[in-house]
Amino acid sequence: MVDLSQYAASASKVFLAPNTSDQELVDRAKKKLAENGIAEDKIQINYDLQLLGTGDLYISYDPPDLVVRVVYEKKPSGIVKMKSAAMIKL
Repeated sequence: MVDLSQYAASASKVFLAPNTSDQELVDRAKKKLAENGIAEDKIQINYDLQLLGTGDLYISYDPPDLVVRVVYEKKPSGIVKMKSAAMIKL
């Protein structure tokens, strides 16, 4: 288990990009993230990186893992720079 509560506390947005329409997988992902310190009601299904700001979380599904990334810089040109914070087995 990975404690993501420190990241979640400072994030104004938490985007989950599951890359699938499988609702069961999305529900499992949200539950797994909740077990790791991110409140389910804070998680949004969204793929638009341009809406993220510094400190926000972007979580993608790369089978069989959820990859949690933290935005550390957003350039004026629109480029969003992220670093990997955790990999969680789904």
